[in-house]
Amino acid sequence: MRYTDWTREKVNKIIKNANSNNPYKLCDFLGINIDYADLGKDILGLRTVNFRIPSIILNTRNTEQENYITLAHELGHHICKHNTNTEYLKRHNLTFKSYGVEYEANKVMIDILTYNTNIAEFHTQKDYLNYYSIPNWAKRYVDWNYLKENANFNTFDSVLD
Repeated sequence: MRYTDWTREKVNKIIKNANSNNPYKLCDFLGINIDYADLGKDILGLRTVNFRIPSIILNTRNTEQENYITLAHELGHHICKHNTNTEYLKRHNLTFKSYGVEYEANKVMIDILTYNTNIAEFHTQKDYLNYYSIPNWAKRYVDWNYLKENANFNTFDSVLD
């Protein structure tokens, strides 16, 4: 499975229809239950479907930012219609994946977090990543070429590296 333009268009359409790229509002819009549970030290969150009812469970041990990122990732599994019943995001597996369901979920996560952004507003890639709170482990999922192709460099002074 590879992340495609079709997937990106689907994500953009959902965000536009929901009038928000906030993962909590997207879950509400899509009818996805959000629950909280103590999932231990390693599991950040998971997505599950029971009796055709989708739910995302976030770890009560997470910070607010970790929950925000995790929710966007788990939404990726839902949006991509991954058919495994339970997807876990774990602290120890936050490494770059170049294919598969985790790769796609991470790409959706980045598209949700950076929806409708103009990288020309930022001096460096690091500034861009920090502004959108993209964790260091996820920076390889950012499609810099796509962002540059869609940037409006006439509006801002930019020295994006």
